[in-house]
Amino acid sequence: MNSSKAFQQLSLSNQRGAVIVLVALLVFVFLGIAAFAIDLGYRHVVRNELQNAADASALAAARELSKIYQEMSYAEQQTYVANRSDIAPIALQTALNNYAGDAKQLIVNDADVLIGTWSEWRTIAKSSRVNNYNQPDAVMVTTRREAGANGPISTFFAKIFGINTLGVNAFATAALSGPPAVPPGEIELPIGISRYWFENNDCRDIIAFSPSNDPASCAGWHTYTSSPANDAKMRNILENFIKTGNSGSPETIAGDTSFVFIGGELSKNTFESLMVAFQKNGYDISGVDSDGIGVPITDNAGNPVRDATGSGLEIPLCTSTTKGIDVTRCDAPDSTGSRAYYPDDPTTPTKENVARNLHRWPTTVPVYDRNDCSNPNQTIKIVGFAYVEISDVGGPSDKTVKGRVLCNYVDSNDTRGGGSDFGLKGSIPGLVE
Repeated sequence: MNSSKAFQQLSLSNQRGAVIVLVALLVFVFLGIAAFAIDLGYRHVVRNELQNAADASALAAARELSKIYQEMSYAEQQTYVANRSDIAPIALQTALNNYAGDAKQLIVNDADVLIGTWSEWRTIAKSSRVNNYNQPDAVMVTTRREAGANGPISTFFAKIFGINTLGVNAFATAALSGPPAVPPGEIELPIGISRYWFENNDCRDIIAFSPSNDPASCAGWHTYTSSPANDAKMRNILENFIKTGNSGSPETIAGDTSFVFIGGELSKNTFESLMVAFQKNGYDISGVDSDGIGVPITDNAGNPVRDATGSGLEIPLCTSTTKGIDVTRCDAPDSTGSRAYYPDDPTTPTKENVARNLHRWPTTVPVYDRNDCSNPNQTIKIVGFAYVEISDVGGPSDKTVKGRVLCNYVDSNDTRGGGSDFGLKGSIPGLVE
């Protein structure tokens, strides 16, 4: 019995020794887990702070870029080459107003601010992106707590394992993109363009809104959200717009709002109203550049000349001979000069052969969700917005409406981006990554 008891005591002593070793090992493991949990948790907190700083810096710099665009004409926007010193310092200064961990002011290296185009960047890896100052629409900012950039963060418990510091970084890209919505009254003209047109044409191509059988036609008439749609209702919209300057269009949200389309052609009376709206709401131009965009003719006060026919401010850009019209200075498709006048002008019928000025009406147009160019005649969802310069509205006799979709146009008004790109870009940037 004594030997048995001794054996049991020895066995128990060995077990206690093993437990002590096991507990020591577990304490070491738990300490390691706690160390990494605390240090990695702190690293995550610092990374979130870096992300906030990157977001703010990218947005601020992209907003500065949009303000530069807003001061330009469309033609100037198309040839804009960014000056880095106008944009990058905004990102650097914004970062200084942020913190990450014990870095109370974040310093962003100049090389960590990239200026370029989102359509190009989105298809390539972040590490392969470079600056592109030709018509940029995006800014990418990288913020760091690494060697050479604010220093890495110090660890608390990971030092036990020889890990004294941890590096961390974050990046953000802000871009000017299509507006997801437009406010009431923004859509002046009750016409829309099919999404199909943008998938099969180049921006700056001429598009015909009427007649519907024109090979370039890919559009339709609508009465906004008012149903049922008909010719008389559209004429009332146009006449109210002529009188008040308010089209009555509702707030329109891409992907949510649907417009009611008419189908078919407009009546003579409705086309007369469309002609008057074009004359009164567009402006006269003196010649056109390579993109078909003209410089507005201004009066003595510097305001664009509108309502050309009968305004008393006509400038004879076209000759008055029947077939001797200088078509390089007139908006005529042929040498007869038939488009060099405002034919069938309902407001001044006695002046239907008075030479007109070149005329343009820039306006926002909705893009509807259609996979072809057939004449729409039902309720269709709006998926985005384009900016179109209506260049030719014929009289009721020929019922012609043509225009040019403007590409890469940053809205002169303060509108948010975040929607699909159909050429019109909101001036308030959004984060795209």
